Amino acid sequence: MELWADRSFLRDVQYRTDANLTARQSIYAYQQPPVDLIGRVLDLALPAGRGAEVVADIGCGNGLYLAELARRGYAVHLIGADLSPGMLRAARQRVRDAGQGAPALLGADASALPLRDGCADLTLAMHMLYHVPRPELAVRELRRITRSGGRLVVGLNGHDHHQELRQLITAALASLGHDPVPMVSDRFDLDRGEILLRRVFTSVTRYDFQTTLMLPDAEPVAAYVRSMSVASQFADPDRLVQAVTSRLPAGSGAPFQDTSHSGCLICA
Repeated sequence: MELWADRSFLRDVQYRTDANLTARQSIYAYQQPPVDLIGRVLDLALPAGRGAEVVADIGCGNGLYLAELARRGYAVHLIGADLSPGMLRAARQRVRDAGQGAPALLGADASALPLRDGCADLTLAMHMLYHVPRPELAVRELRRITRSGGRLVVGLNGHDHHQELRQLITAALASLGHDPVPMVSDRFDLDRGEILLRRVFTSVTRYDFQTTLMLPDAEPVAAYVRSMSVASQFADPDRLVQAVTSRLPAGSGAPFQDTSHSGCLICA
């Protein structure tokens, strides 16, 4: 099984804490023009002026969406679920740090959620379906817990997401005698997600958010590579980091440009 869908690896290694996810999230500080992904997704998903809806964030990670939802007035109506206890601890702390109370948090597999039918007015599944061995089973669970007339929002990346960085990583792996490693958008991207969701929901609206990462030096690239699951396969992960960063353009003074392409699918 690929590491991206290996439950034990995800729970006990890759996401034992939120350090790897935080490192990957930090690279988006270099977007030009900047994209407030969380804000834009929630603006699209939540009707203006309403705060009484129950929102379930499945695969909530370290709680970025939960914290923003709490700031928007949904603190007493939030459910967060994640496979990783480490992620749930980080999510709980993030919402507390925002001074907005604590959501109901559950350790759960997205393919078998311990939630009743129709419990959520809005269900979020942001950048998590590529971690599920059988995405179609998770989608049916997400639909089951979403009430009739409610909405499901699925976040995924476009196939060209990080395409320039992927080329560097592939070349670095080859130089170290390691097989190529598919990125998450190779496993399950926006296009595949849209096809699957249209089989299950009567209405699916797609929104793409495309911009460019302008990376000024090797540090954000190093942090990103070090956080990847493939780095854990090396006795010394810095061998891979060095092999990647040594391929960055040197001496020009211009930033390394990398494609950022994410999006969401709003289903009803």
